[in-house]
Amino acid sequence: MAGYFLMTRLHADTGPGFIVLALVLIGLGLGTMMTPVSNVIMQSVSKKYGGMVSSLTSLERFAPLTLGIAFFNLVFLQGVITIAKHEEVTRQAPKAIQMGILASGFDFAFLMSFIFGIFILVLAIVTRPKVHPDYRDGDEEETPGIGMI
Repeated sequence: MAGYFLMTRLHADTGPGFIVLALVLIGLGLGTMMTPVSNVIMQSVSKKYGGMVSSLTSLERFAPLTLGIAFFNLVFLQGVITIAKHEEVTRQAPKAIQMGILASGFDFAFLMSFIFGIFILVLAIVTRPKVHPDYRDGDEEETPGIGMI
């Protein structure tokens, strides 16, 4: 969330060091969040369904990223259009759009990402993981799997 918050402070003259710091914070945050979430998901189902849940976890990891890129672009473009509408910028060619207006669009998109991150943090705090009995027994012996179903 700190990285997304820093990205809301982008301007046309923002230096690359600031951008790298913000992107590093975003990457570290996502990286430290994905493993515990996957672990909670995997421990909430029986071991015999581990393969199926693992593949669904991969889908859960990549599908939102793909949709997130599309959503981020829509929010960015809507921000640019909303901010620039009063200046008649939308009637000009894209190369003529001022950098400040583009930066404002990015600010709006990253602000939405920051707010979404707060929502996810609240969900992570409120959610209580349920551990399946297969993982509570402490018995390391696994029964051979018959199949996915």
